Amino acid sequence: MSYFISDINDETLRSLLEALTESGQAVSIFDADDNLRYANKTYHGMFLGDYDGPFTFSDITRHAHKNGLGVRIDDNDVEAFIARTLPRRRSFPRKSFETDLVDGRWFWVDHTVLPNGWVLSVGADITALKQNEKSLRQAHEVALQASRTDLLTDLPNRRYILELLDEALATNKATGSSLCIAMIDIDKFKAINDAHGHEAGDAVLQHFARVCRERLRKHDHIGRMGGEEFLLILPNTSLIDAARVIEQIRQGCCVAAKAQNGAPTLSYTFSAGLAEALFDDDVTSALRRADRALYAAKRDGRDRTKVGFETEALWAWKPNNGGTGEN
Repeated sequence: MSYFISDINDETLRSLLEALTESGQAVSIFDADDNLRYANKTYHGMFLGDYDGPFTFSDITRHAHKNGLGVRIDDNDVEAFIARTLPRRRSFPRKSFETDLVDGRWFWVDHTVLPNGWVLSVGADITALKQNEKSLRQAHEVALQASRTDLLTDLPNRRYILELLDEALATNKATGSSLCIAMIDIDKFKAINDAHGHEAGDAVLQHFARVCRERLRKHDHIGRMGGEEFLLILPNTSLIDAARVIEQIRQGCCVAAKAQNGAPTLSYTFSAGLAEALFDDDVTSALRRADRALYAAKRDGRDRTKVGFETEALWAWKPNNGGTGEN
């Protein structure tokens, strides 16, 4: 029967040091005065290079930064980095953290303060894990973007534009800022598809989306609700200014859309129903007024903008009041 021998003799110590030296982990030991007392090959390559001293933590850090070694310092201010780091080196008996190096590698570091005040640090290379993490994060972002995007127009799809409207209404309620929305419908779109084919209809939708992207501000949103219908969200915008934005889009649509594969060039118009959000609006109530206004624009001859009013009675009896007009 064999026994485990805990005493470290010279041979055991030599074997231990050899193992640490050849290990892919970065191992270092600093004494109570923060002088480096041991560094294995990996740590040496990370921080020291051809450095010949002095071997204090601060001096090693300065040398590494000057020579393109060591950890990445975001603000490039090595003295500020040292000033932040020194008080924390012995603030906890043991801590673990990840850090990235100038050369792009990442290490997970176990930092242990020994009873005599010495500090043992063991760093494991986690670069492959970080790269996998980045790939997964990017894949997630791509999938999320795809789930929010209409494939034909590259605009937000119905689900996402309604989420954006819900957020805009919440912001409007919290800040009291103005918010306008518009339902927009391409006029006689079925006739375009019937006469020229779906490829021509697709070209019209893509042209309309491109015109909107070119004319809207960064904080405005437009998304495809389905078919030829779109929802426009205009934060911090009055009714008058919102009507002007829609008119700018209308002017852009005067340039005909050209289908692919030799299909004919098509001109088209759209109708818009505009509404200003009220304090107690939710998505349903705001869209209802914009939808009624869109219906009125269609009923009155298309290729125009109408405004939805606050109450059904006002809309039913005074559809042209309130400074709405047609654009």
